[in-house]
Amino acid sequence: MSTESYSILYVEDDKSSSEIFVLYLQKQGYRVLHFDNAPVAAKALSNLKIDLAILDVMLPGGDGRDLLRQAVDKNIPSIMVTARVDEEDRLEGFDLGADDYVCKPYSPRELLSRVAALLKRSKRGQQSDRLRFEGLEIDLAERQVFCDGAQIKLTAVEFALLTALAEASNRVLNREQLLDKVWNAHAEITDRAIDTHITNLRRKLGENRRSPRFIATRYAQGYQFIGRRILS
Repeated sequence: MSTESYSILYVEDDKSSSEIFVLYLQKQGYRVLHFDNAPVAAKALSNLKIDLAILDVMLPGGDGRDLLRQAVDKNIPSIMVTARVDEEDRLEGFDLGADDYVCKPYSPRELLSRVAALLKRSKRGQQSDRLRFEGLEIDLAERQVFCDGAQIKLTAVEFALLTALAEASNRVLNREQLLDKVWNAHAEITDRAIDTHITNLRRKLGENRRSPRFIATRYAQGYQFIGRRILS
């Protein structure tokens, strides 16, 4: 899929920085929908086809975290942008379902790289392959996950994490390996952030951490996918 096919929602009220980044996105061929307040952006999320959302936290007329919840509910990959640099704020964003987090001031080229990487993850696996395990099926083409026959909704990063672990079935992946596979080794993603995404993923899978069916923690090593593969 060419970049011209992607629609990017960009919500930022800082006029100078938004004008620059919109130009960067358009130069790459993306279709950009830029809004400077929360109410109009919320309407766009409700009514328009959007492939990725870039959301500032502090916005006129509302909170970017409410927009994030709306985007996550529609399974739209999302990047949060904020002047807050505290790790707890970033972890809160991840816990709400953000796929990536960028702190101001940021380089437009860096954010553009994040956009490309997240779109690549979200559109991963256009082939018809499926990974099947007892109680779990991962459709790589449609990016759908079924647990005990019921579809569960995952963010782009949660899907990428699950796929990375499942494809390395029964091998232990440390946090550095997961960082490389899922985030392309972005330095801002800390071990705690990875653990937060794993916690969210486990919750959606209905995991019991003491007796996991799919993702086991290996102390001082990392995580291991332990589901029993079904060969087809």
